[in-house]
Amino acid sequence: MRLRRCTSPCLIAAIAVFATACAGSGTGPDNAAADSLTALPRALTAAERLAITASNDFALRLLQRTTAHETGNVLLSPLSVSLALGMTMNGAADETLSEMQRTLGWGATNRAAINVAYRDLMTMLPSLDPSVTVRLANGIWMLRPMVPDAAFTSEARQFFNAPVTSEASPRAMFDAVNAWGDRETRGMIPKVLRDEPPRDLVMLLANAVYFAGTWRERFDPAKTSPGSFQLEGGATAVVPMMTREGGFRSWRDDRLVAVELPYGNAAYSMLVLMPTKDPVGSFVATLDTARLAQVSQGLRAARGDERLRFPKFTLEGSLELSPDLRALGMPRAFTNGAQFPRLVANESTKLSFVQHNVKVEVDEKGTRAAAVTVVGVVLVSLPLGVDIDRPFLFLIRERLSGTVLFTGVVRNPLGR
Repeated sequence: MRLRRCTSPCLIAAIAVFATACAGSGTGPDNAAADSLTALPRALTAAERLAITASNDFALRLLQRTTAHETGNVLLSPLSVSLALGMTMNGAADETLSEMQRTLGWGATNRAAINVAYRDLMTMLPSLDPSVTVRLANGIWMLRPMVPDAAFTSEARQFFNAPVTSEASPRAMFDAVNAWGDRETRGMIPKVLRDEPPRDLVMLLANAVYFAGTWRERFDPAKTSPGSFQLEGGATAVVPMMTREGGFRSWRDDRLVAVELPYGNAAYSMLVLMPTKDPVGSFVATLDTARLAQVSQGLRAARGDERLRFPKFTLEGSLELSPDLRALGMPRAFTNGAQFPRLVANESTKLSFVQHNVKVEVDEKGTRAAAVTVVGVVLVSLPLGVDIDRPFLFLIRERLSGTVLFTGVVRNPLGR
C-alpha cells in the first residue's frame, strides 16, 4: 500500500538542507564572520566526489518522480534512501545490480569504489560543522534461524557500520526497527513501519538520518505573525510567517526566487526555490544540477534592511517508494527474477517494499529534520504448481467436439 501524510497547508517543494560539499561553490555567506566556514576543511577525496555526484543525481530524479504524481507536500531524504538501497545493493548481482547502480546514480562504478564512497561520505557529513548535529545510522535485522551471507554482513559492518540483529518473527523485526528508528531520530519518527509485516519477511535493512541546526541568525519570535500563503489553484491559506531583516542570501530571475539560510558555521544551509510563474511541479520536472549550480553561484548577501518572510511549519510524510524506484529503473529487484545471491545464505530473495518516513520542523530557532528508510526483503515465491493429491474425477474426451470417451473417479491411484 502506498501512503503519504503531510500535516501543513503549505506546499513545500525543492527545499534542500545540504553541505557546502554537496552544493558546489557559492554556498558560504558573503563577508563571513571568523567562525563561518567558507571552504571545506580539506579537499574532497575522489570517493567523496563520486558519492556526492551520485547522491545529487539520484536526489533530483527521485524528487521529480514523486512530485509528478503527488498533488500536495512532498518530503524526502534522498540521502537516506540512497544509503539504505546502497547497503542492500551489496547483496545484488548481474542485471539487478546494474539496475540499482544506474538508478542510484553510480553508472558502471564497481562495488568496491561505491562502498568506499558511501563510507567516506558518511564519515565527512557529521564532522563538517560542530555547531550542527548530523547523525547517520544503519542497521540490518534477520529472521531467525535465517543466516545472512557472510561476505555481505562483513561489508555492511565495514562500510556502513551496520550491525546485524536476529529476531524470532517478522513482527519482532518490525518492532525492533521501529524502536531503533525512534531512538536514532530522537523521537521524531517513532514508528516507520505501521502495516502488518509480510509473512515471508526474512530481512530488513534500514537507514536513519537526523539533522538539527540553529539558524546562523535566528528569527525573532516577536515578529512572527499570521500571513497569507498562496496555494495552487488560487486559494490562500493563513500561516505563521517568520520575519527578519538581513542574514540571508538571495537570487532571482524572471521565473524564480531563491533564498539561502545558513545554519551554525554555514557548512549547512537551507536553500528555498520558489517559482514565480510556473506551477511548482512543472519547475521541479525541469530542475537539474546545472540550474541548481546557476542559482547557488548567483546568490548574493541581502542588505541589512532587506526583509525576509518565511513560513514556520512542521511537516511529516510517509511514502512507500517501490513504485517510484521501479519507474526510475530498478524493477527487477522487486520481482521473482531478482538476483540477490549475497543477502541471505542459500535463499533466493527479492525486495518487497522501501518504506520512507520524513519529518521536518522549522521555527525561529532553526530546523530539525529526520528520516528513516527501511528496505524489506522476502523470499522469492516458488512458481505456482498444481498437485493432484486428492481423489479426483477424470474425463477422456475429444477436445474439439467435446465428445467424452471415458470417465472415472480415482479415490486411490494404487487401485486398492
